[in-house]
Amino acid sequence: MRFRSEEWLKLAMLTWDQVGRIRPRLTMDTDSDLARQLRAETDFLFDLEPSERDLDAVGESFGQIVELGGPELRARFSVRSAVEAAPHTPDATGLRARYPGLVWVYAGGVGRKMTHSLLLSLVTAELAVVQDEDGVTHVGLHPFFARIYMTALADTMAAHSLLSPVTDDLDVYSAVGTLDRLYELLLEKGARRPAIGDIDHAYIHLAVEAVIRPGQIVDIPVRTLIDFRERYAGELAAFRKHVGSLSEELGTIAAVENPVAAHAHMYGIYRSTTQPQLEELRRALRAFGVESSTGMLGLKVDLASGTVVGGLAAAAGQPLVAAAGVTLTVAPYVAGRIKARRALREQSPVAYLLAVDRNLASRSLFACR
Repeated sequence: MRFRSEEWLKLAMLTWDQVGRIRPRLTMDTDSDLARQLRAETDFLFDLEPSERDLDAVGESFGQIVELGGPELRARFSVRSAVEAAPHTPDATGLRARYPGLVWVYAGGVGRKMTHSLLLSLVTAELAVVQDEDGVTHVGLHPFFARIYMTALADTMAAHSLLSPVTDDLDVYSAVGTLDRLYELLLEKGARRPAIGDIDHAYIHLAVEAVIRPGQIVDIPVRTLIDFRERYAGELAAFRKHVGSLSEELGTIAAVENPVAAHAHMYGIYRSTTQPQLEELRRALRAFGVESSTGMLGLKVDLASGTVVGGLAAAAGQPLVAAAGVTLTVAPYVAGRIKARRALREQSPVAYLLAVDRNLASRSLFACR
């Protein structure tokens, strides 16, 4: 909910129509001057809160992982190990002083980012600590565990809201895509290998020079960028529509399971359409006194579902085929243990009782007499 880089936020203004962030309405305003100006003068930024549907989907998946890999998760991501490994920060106050090294996730009432049942499971597994600060409940997590959790939450919220998750973090960008990959991401790090694999269980990564990147963008007044967006709203909308169509084209082409052919088609589209549009927008920026170049936009297509992920960064993984303007990679995602467990549970004759026990009972049905 806080932008790490003002440069990234300014670049996002020239790339996306709007950007939403996960920010509960009761959260104290700690925005930068740039974010406040965008909120006051444009509709570029908007805030989202997780729905119960979002929280339940993520909570169920993480709950299964805790059941499956509790001891191994605890060995890697216990709150004690994160606190003990944290460097001393003399200027820290509050929770960050008492529990250095932890990342704190809002888990209070309105707009909370975690279900109460998952919170209890994580505390029992020594993967979380719950604390109140200024009357607000927060859950402290190991930094890597927290990052994967928030990525999964953002990914789920985007899917339920017909949005595209976007990030400037390469590691997070490569992780986004499906809840079924959580076990692999948390417990099988390094297991991913670029391969075409099963087309029903693969991602296509596309990095294309499709971002306008003004020189010294940090020094460009935000008012100049706002004026440019307003003056060329139609052109920017057409360009964004074209960039979105690239991923649609890619999903269709990739169905033939031939990344070389897919790359050839994509490069042809880029050279005939994307590149000329970029040059037109660069000339328009020059009229505002801003020199610019082209930067990389990472797009990621889940071939099984058609989900599109975007990021202002190069595509993750090792390139299989590449040329000026377009880089293409293909990577599998596999989560057999989670999928197998889910299938077994759904096929079990007691699945209904288990679901009732988990979701409806205030105390275990099996404890009733």
